[in-house]
Amino acid sequence: MQGTLPGKKRGLVRGRFQAAIVFILPFLMFGLAWFMYFSGQWLPEGRTNKGALLLPPGDFGQLQLIDKNHSFPIKQLEGKWVIVIFGSSHCTGEQCQDVLYKTRQVHIGLGREADRVARVYIAEETPTLDKALVEEHPAVFWLSTQMDSVQKALSLDHWPEDQYFIVDPLGNMMMSYQPGQEGGDLLKDMQRLLKASKIG
Repeated sequence: MQGTLPGKKRGLVRGRFQAAIVFILPFLMFGLAWFMYFSGQWLPEGRTNKGALLLPPGDFGQLQLIDKNHSFPIKQLEGKWVIVIFGSSHCTGEQCQDVLYKTRQVHIGLGREADRVARVYIAEETPTLDKALVEEHPAVFWLSTQMDSVQKALSLDHWPEDQYFIVDPLGNMMMSYQPGQEGGDLLKDMQRLLKASKIG
């Protein structure tokens, strides 16, 4: 009969379709869960996050990051969870260095899951940091951006100095932490998120 596929071809098409569904479904479920969570349509009772949930989430992609004098290829962080630290160009203050230390210890504390996470430090101007500080934090991306980019991404009217944020693998800036907050708060939230997440 015209218009019908032979049995072998039909089976091949069906197999590919099923494989595509298996591959795409976790991403769809993850996206739907985040949408419902961030839109406020579903907020589970007794949630235990330590950071402040951003509703709506910030858009990491709007930060227009600069690596020295060149645009930073954000694709380099694609599929990663990211800890973003906002600081000054010199980071000589005790609070700035404390935030770097805490986030580094959290990254180490994630153990074998640490490869799923990147750390990014962002200043308003190109970071000009003490060599010893950079050596203490070899895995950090040292970047800069303009205040108007932060305003677009996070709807803030000030530079969030010494605050740090969790960005999910889809580019949502979803949780924020204050400078004096315990590093253990970030660690607990990251551990829960990495355990629950099927992507990143």
